[in-house]
Amino acid sequence: MLIMKNILFFLTFIFFGIFIKSQTISGLVVNSQNQGIAYAEISLIKENIKKNTISNSNGNYEISVPEKGTYKLSVVKDGEVIIKKEIGITENKTENLISELKESQIQGVSIAGKKKLIERKIDRLVFNVENSISASGGDALETMGIIPGVKVVNDQIGIIGKSKVSIMVNDRLIQLSENDLLSFLRSIKSEDIKNIEVITNPPSKYDSEGNSGLINIKLKKAKENYLSGNLKTSYTQATYSMGNYGAGLNYQKKKITLSTNIDYENGSIAPYQEYTLYYPSYTWFETNKSRSFRDNLSGRFSLDYEISKKTTIGIQYLGGINNPIRKGNNSSEISSKKGLDSLIITPSDLRLKKYNHAVNLHTITKLDSTGKKISFDLDYFTFNSNADNQFSTSSYLPGDYNAKTFLSANNLSNQDIKIYSSKADIEFPLKWVTLSFGAKVSFINNKSDVLYFNTTNGNPFLDFGKSNTFDYKENTQAIYLSGSKKLSKKWETQLGFRLENTQTKGYSETLDQANKNNYTKLFPTLYINYLMNENSVFGFNYNRRIDRPTYSDLNPFRFYTTKYNYGEGNPFLQPYFTDNFEISYSYKNNYASAYLSYINNGFDQVTYVSADNPVQAIIPSNFYKQINLGILESYLFNKWKWWESNNQANIFYTKTMSDIPNTLTDLSGWSASVSSNNSFTLNSAKTLKAELGFNYQSPSIANSYKMSSFYYFNTGLKLSLLEKKLQIALNIMDIFRTYKMTFTQVVNGIKQENFDYRDTQKIRISVNWNFGKTLKIQSRKLSNEEEKKRAN
Repeated sequence: MLIMKNILFFLTFIFFGIFIKSQTISGLVVNSQNQGIAYAEISLIKENIKKNTISNSNGNYEISVPEKGTYKLSVVKDGEVIIKKEIGITENKTENLISELKESQIQGVSIAGKKKLIERKIDRLVFNVENSISASGGDALETMGIIPGVKVVNDQIGIIGKSKVSIMVNDRLIQLSENDLLSFLRSIKSEDIKNIEVITNPPSKYDSEGNSGLINIKLKKAKENYLSGNLKTSYTQATYSMGNYGAGLNYQKKKITLSTNIDYENGSIAPYQEYTLYYPSYTWFETNKSRSFRDNLSGRFSLDYEISKKTTIGIQYLGGINNPIRKGNNSSEISSKKGLDSLIITPSDLRLKKYNHAVNLHTITKLDSTGKKISFDLDYFTFNSNADNQFSTSSYLPGDYNAKTFLSANNLSNQDIKIYSSKADIEFPLKWVTLSFGAKVSFINNKSDVLYFNTTNGNPFLDFGKSNTFDYKENTQAIYLSGSKKLSKKWETQLGFRLENTQTKGYSETLDQANKNNYTKLFPTLYINYLMNENSVFGFNYNRRIDRPTYSDLNPFRFYTTKYNYGEGNPFLQPYFTDNFEISYSYKNNYASAYLSYINNGFDQVTYVSADNPVQAIIPSNFYKQINLGILESYLFNKWKWWESNNQANIFYTKTMSDIPNTLTDLSGWSASVSSNNSFTLNSAKTLKAELGFNYQSPSIANSYKMSSFYYFNTGLKLSLLEKKLQIALNIMDIFRTYKMTFTQVVNGIKQENFDYRDTQKIRISVNWNFGKTLKIQSRKLSNEEEKKRAN
């Protein structure tokens, strides 16, 4: 606590120091008719000093500078300079800034050069970061949290109504683990971002895998011949501490663009779960207290070379070494109506070693000046995981300290995944339609084996009945075609088709069991936009998606975690399909949508239990159909220059229909979620900001589970120094420790309750220093991105 007090004292000292020894200039920005000009950007520049502010709705402004002297002053309205001059500042002063333009001329400039904060394109929503006050001085991760339809919850990025999200930079998917991705996003300054695109229903160009959306970060045009870098560190305190350290270096000169970075994370968290089963004659109450250690080193390297003005080639490498450890203590109390019958204690020690390497070769060629271009990608990915899980199970009678039964075991497992893939994409605009088409092939080979040693007697004994070797192969070939056309000044449409042919084969050597599956599926996409006027846009879109099982879900072998609990794969598991429909409406900076999705033959984990057997079997099964429909409303309040508030409300209905008698045949209900993320600018220099966020989720349906309500508050304080190159931030997440959930399921008439808390209450102090000029480079979309996600 002494260290924390010293840190807080240091930050407070810095915060108060920014108000000392500054000069303030204030006044009114007016046109030639002496009318106030609202929301104009005023800038003062002197050597390495640059200060900005924005006039309020009446045209009033106030701006502070750290030292006296002559400054270059400019006033910009909707991207156009309307006032430009030099001004001397020696003390606090009042000065009105007068533009020679009339109101009608300024409005004309606005119409010609204005970019709205939120724009609706044919297949995506565009958030113009340059026009956002609260995004200023932040990073890419923070900026995502203020975009309509996007939620950033305790470092988890999501799109409302979607189960997954993928991140792109300059139209190329970023292939990093969750923690590495967060670190990468924090290294991108908001000032380097032109806009962020939200694609709720991806077009046919992208893989059809997963009911997921895409977020595409478009960076500003890079400045050539610059060397830049980034150093960052953070300290997080939850139940235990976590440290993160990273560095990056970027270089661009003439035809060469190079980027590299390295990140290291070390520390631990303490998740906690409770599991209750209500049998007819007794209750099984289980608690799982664990400590999860992280020890992760990752790196990224990319090199692009411009062969000519039309062709660029490049290579990218991503790699990581991860050695997580999970130490757990599982306690199970079996009680009848008379009281406690027995107690089962299962301590465990799981140690993992994970390695992953990915190499991407790519080329882009512009065919002509009309926008025609072709790109090729060749990818190789390898992932290896070795696990050593030791556990013992002891059962006790009430009041007896001697174990009634004892079992100890050692599970050794290995997984080796190799993925080869390549793809080609062609953009071919014509006079009457804009076409895009391409093809992709992928080859996946997954080998896994499990060795189960019984160590109850002290000497390891290999149990062949609980050991297994599993080999899985999956090949996919895909082609797509998409065309977009502007039908009139108000109507625009885009139609696309993606055809995927997949062959799978799984073989369990231990069970001598082979399963094959071949299928060809068509995935259509449709978009229609209607521009009612400059401020109002209606949109409709439809697409079809596929969710394939993970490799471990298809392995028919049993993996024991305790004597009474095991997981088992299902080799007959089939992919499921989701049809998505959405109607949207954008008005100025506000956004609303109504959505509907239908899942057919969905699969999920089912915990099978019975009244006459205490063993709990967790097996994935295709067993449900699901309807989801809802209305999303996003309102952005930014009328005052010191406060920007992004508010979202989502009301939705879920109905799950089960095909198996073990579960409830019908689960349905209405639910709602509300969020408000607020940014407060605390000084005229815009170098000190406070943040306050609130999220609430009412009870809802999650496949075959009922999920309880939850809520939480986040807050933070951020200071920018050295022309915003140095940033110091203090964040507190889940202030009141309320981000907890309970899942309820009924199987064979037996009610199950799962309580889950992920150690989300924490405080984080971070320092980020950007030196030189941050380089905007082109990251690559790896053609095996979707296949890799299923390895997790």
